[in-house]
Amino acid sequence: MYKNIKQIVYLILIICLSLGQTNTAFCQSNKDALTKEKKQLEKELAQQKRLLEETRKNKTASLREIQLITNQIKNRERLIQTINEELSHIDVEIEETTKEISQLQAKLNELIKEYKKAIYIAYKHRNILDKANFIISAENVHQAVKRMRYLQEYSNALNRHLLIIQQTQTAKKEKEEALIQTKQEKENLLVNKNQEKTKLQKQQKEKDRVVSTLKKKESQINAEINRKIKRQKAIDAQISKIIEAELARAKKASSPKVEAANVALSADFASNQGKLPWPVDKGSIITNFGTYSHPEVSSVKITNNGINILTDRTAPVRSVFNGKVSTVSVIDGANVVIISHGGYLTVYSNLGSVNVKPGDKVNTRQVIGSMKSDPNDSKSELHFEIRKERTPLNPTLWIKR
Repeated sequence: MYKNIKQIVYLILIICLSLGQTNTAFCQSNKDALTKEKKQLEKELAQQKRLLEETRKNKTASLREIQLITNQIKNRERLIQTINEELSHIDVEIEETTKEISQLQAKLNELIKEYKKAIYIAYKHRNILDKANFIISAENVHQAVKRMRYLQEYSNALNRHLLIIQQTQTAKKEKEEALIQTKQEKENLLVNKNQEKTKLQKQQKEKDRVVSTLKKKESQINAEINRKIKRQKAIDAQISKIIEAELARAKKASSPKVEAANVALSADFASNQGKLPWPVDKGSIITNFGTYSHPEVSSVKITNNGINILTDRTAPVRSVFNGKVSTVSVIDGANVVIISHGGYLTVYSNLGSVNVKPGDKVNTRQVIGSMKSDPNDSKSELHFEIRKERTPLNPTLWIKR
């Protein structure tokens, strides 16, 4: 009889211990990053929409209007791409969750089957398992204590088995609820995607309309484009000349102590790539860095050593990093401030007023001046550059979106 009890208890223990727990975690990092990017793009699109509405109030800003619409289309396309990537991640989640639910159901079926088996064994040997008789019938105290221990193990095994069943049922229910939520999220994203596609088609039609309007006054537009390009080239040449003079002056005045400080500041600046604040509180990039064809006149090539940011008239302009003001100059009726950050330089052009002078030390986000205002325009364009000594760098890779 004692041997039978031992076998019963061990059988139940083996049943419980052989059934493991399922614990699969979803990889959220990529999905969270995509959600963050989507929110940022939506924010940029809202900002561009506001700027576009204000630009349309100005009858002379037709070129700026097409630039804003073009940028909106690019951001809208990126947003749709981000939504597609999110949908791909959600499809993987749905597949994984469905698989986990199936596994949990199979495990639950097995647990219930084995639990029934254990109960059947207990019922079959109910006379043996009568606690009082089983203990009293022991031949000595030592055997009685051992029988009490085995009965306790038997009871614990049954309770543990029941607990595993309950935990598995809870886990399955949680997965099923998560699956419903994920499927709803997918439905919402599909609706969002279709809405963005509709907006994109509308913006493309709007761009075609504006381009058609511009073609009717092509000669006037070409003249405006050429005037802007010529002016920008002159400004770029003067900025480069100022930078050359500043580099020569800094080299001549250099000392081991100054050189060490510049190396440290350069390293600090470089380590903040992608994290620098914007030079204005709000705005939208309307002219990108590099050489490319003009959006309206493909035969005209534009080279930009920085970026042009459309912002509010008289908006404050801020230093993007700690440094020292190298130069304050006037080019084509507007102020240009150049700040040294060791081996790096930042250029702020088209300022109406300036709050700093050469030699001043400035901090990150410190106001150095305000935008130049035009009484006929509600907006103003900041030309912003980042250079490593003479070499222009793409500011969009340095400032934080």
